[in-house]
Amino acid sequence: MTILLPLSSIPAIRLVDGADERIYRIRRILLWRTLRSLSGVEPVRVWIGPMGGREGGVDRYIRTLVANSAHRFKTSKEFPMLLWGLRWVGRTIPVAGRLYGEYLHRARGIEVAHVHRSATYAEAFKQTEARLPWLYTLHGIGFEEHWRHRPDVVRWIREAKELALQSVRLAPLATVVSRWLKEWVEERTGTTVTVTPPGVDFREVDSVGSSEFLEWSGQQPGFLLWVGRLAFEKRLDWFIELAERLPERRFVALADSSASRFREKYWTRIPSNFRYYGRVPRPLVVSAFHACSVHVNTSLYDAAPTTLVEAMACGKAVVASDNVGAREIQDESGACFLFDTQSLADLEERTRAALNHPEVGARGLAFAKEKRDWAKLVGFFDRQYEALARRS
Repeated sequence: MTILLPLSSIPAIRLVDGADERIYRIRRILLWRTLRSLSGVEPVRVWIGPMGGREGGVDRYIRTLVANSAHRFKTSKEFPMLLWGLRWVGRTIPVAGRLYGEYLHRARGIEVAHVHRSATYAEAFKQTEARLPWLYTLHGIGFEEHWRHRPDVVRWIREAKELALQSVRLAPLATVVSRWLKEWVEERTGTTVTVTPPGVDFREVDSVGSSEFLEWSGQQPGFLLWVGRLAFEKRLDWFIELAERLPERRFVALADSSASRFREKYWTRIPSNFRYYGRVPRPLVVSAFHACSVHVNTSLYDAAPTTLVEAMACGKAVVASDNVGAREIQDESGACFLFDTQSLADLEERTRAALNHPEVGARGLAFAKEKRDWAKLVGFFDRQYEALARRS
């Protein structure tokens, strides 16, 4: 009888003060591989990607999956040359895509490919499916109704939806990150997909406390926290407006853009109780979740908002707009304060309620541990990698 031994099952033994985290990680991987070898189970070599180049929700999903899986991975960034092909009588015959899959299989020993969000990669791996089996994970879709002021974005969203559905149809196995997205896909494709929600790596959560961010930033604990991108749909301007409405509270925003980029967009309306930090290292972002009192997510739409669960894993109350992704987390956890997506007054009211009821954070923590711990979630993917590898 062979036993699948996930990396997350190995105890997280702390090193002495000042030890390099990379050395700690390498030692754990070596221990894991030794135990796997003794158990007689060979890990599957998995290609996974493409990575987006910024630490957004999809990239964190991939990184934490890799960190907790029992298998070996080659992570990949976007490869523009994958689009290269030969033009013939008005159409493009993809060449690089087929060569890429063959290269990974023959030269790099890849046994399974796991494509996230990219229709380009899905189409490429479909061509080498007989030798390199693959699966596809859809992370979300855009919502046209919020972009009526941008016809170009509306067209892009429509095209992206069609490509996403095409990728699901092409894939031998497809997963999605939320129940509502499963219903949307199955209604339009007739294909059965599995829900694989984004989780939390509790080893990461437990590796820091509040002090790291507080010492780095000079902040005091208890601020309200926003984490995201400087994108229209993420609505940082609503968080800034909330800071103006609650002048007695302190507000901190962490985003993927530099402080100069932030000032270009918002320099005319920055209240004195608001602070912005750009491109913050990941450990400090986790530390900020520990240090805050409430996490506020103002996004117009989300498929499965990762930051809500990350804040819950730190025992914090969360406020979010009443969109399909946040509503699904509220239905499962009962730990969200949802506000009307179009009402700043309701955002203020729900934020005040969250501040007055910090005990709700314990409910969110219980949900994160039971339903969103990557140490538990990763088993599904580990089994699928092994099953797909046996087909090739």
